[in-house]
Parts: sequence; C-alpha cells; structure tokens
Amino acid sequence: MLHLNTLGVDVFIKRYNNSMQDSFWNNYDLIVWKKDASGYFNNDGMYHKESWGTFKKFILNENGSWRLPKKYVKYL
Repeated sequence: MLHLNTLGVDVFIKRYNNSMQDSFWNNYDLIVWKKDASGYFNNDGMYHKESWGTFKKFILNENGSWRLPKKYVKYL
C-alpha cells in the first residue's frame, strides 16, 4: 500500500489525469475515476467528463494519510 500525504496526493492527481481517467478531490476524499460504459449500471458508477465511468474513493485515515494500492505507484 502507498501512504500519501497531501503533497503526494496532489502529485498523483497531476500525473494520473488523461482523457480516459481522472482523479480529483471531493472534500478530503480522493476520487479516482476511470472511463467505462458499464458505470451506467454499476453501483460505483459516476457521470464525469461527459461520459460514464467507475470510481474508487480513498478516504483520509486516522494517521492523516491516504492509502492507495501499489498499482498506482507508476503515477508518482
């Protein structure tokens, strides 16, 4: 797991975004969205950037960091 502070999340947001995926703040939560037509029917679906996709929400933990899976390390 990656443990990121606020500056680490800001770096991740800048490097992750392109036309098929996006990441952004929602208050203190980090939202990672990926374009996917099945998002229309999915419980984790979200309409964003004029298309449907699925999202994952990473919340601030008790240590003051966000825990992301290791598959996102290539964006740091």
